[in-house]
Amino acid sequence: MRSLLPLVCLFMLIGTVKAQNRKEIKGVVQDGSTQAPIASASVRVNGTKVGTLTDQTGHFSLEIPDTTTQLTVSYVGFEVQDFPLAGQSLTNLVIQLKAADKSLQDIVVVGYGTQKKTTISGAVAAVQGEELEKAPVTNLSNSLAGRLPGVTAIQSSGEPGYDGSSIRIRGTNSLGNSDALIVIDGVPNRAGGLERLNPADIESVSVLKDASAAIYGSRAGNGVILITTKQGKSGKPRLSYDFSYGLQRPTRTP
Repeated sequence: MRSLLPLVCLFMLIGTVKAQNRKEIKGVVQDGSTQAPIASASVRVNGTKVGTLTDQTGHFSLEIPDTTTQLTVSYVGFEVQDFPLAGQSLTNLVIQLKAADKSLQDIVVVGYGTQKKTTISGAVAAVQGEELEKAPVTNLSNSLAGRLPGVTAIQSSGEPGYDGSSIRIRGTNSLGNSDALIVIDGVPNRAGGLERLNPADIESVSVLKDASAAIYGSRAGNGVILITTKQGKSGKPRLSYDFSYGLQRPTRTP
């Protein structure tokens, strides 16, 4: 018995040392923009295979080595984040993730205000003014072709003043007038519509389809095109200049 006692004490000492080399951490993983909990997010010790997944409420519990300095947190659609543990409460960690794609954070204008692209559940398409400026056109209606899903723009004439495109949202939906409702800065059916707007003055264009356009009633039977123009912003003045020209000559004069 006396010969076995040192071995038993040695095993107990080793077990105590191993237990002291690990610590438990607890926390929650959230969406950085909405503070909503993220379920099934991966939380692991940086550079190792030690990790776990968050539950339905976004909470997690994990045993980590004492030498751990940061965690690696990831989830589909969000940026992988290295979260430092120094100076943090190990029993109440709050980890907020950022959306991986910047386009998911864009603000989209809808019929009743604005929403983030990630929270939109209706049939809404949007394009920013910077994209429209890339097209060398003088009529804004022509620059929408091919940039918005479900939107067709047909230009039937190149004559100045009559070079606007006929816009159809998901095809022809009614007899007679099949034009979409144009709303510019909250004003529907403004005189001139798209054709009097400078593409460089556009902040964003949103297209409401189907039930998303129901807030405008029967006028929205063919869809709604919401246009937001650029507004003044605080800061230093900015000056931009753009110039384009075109030449036309008949191939043969009768």
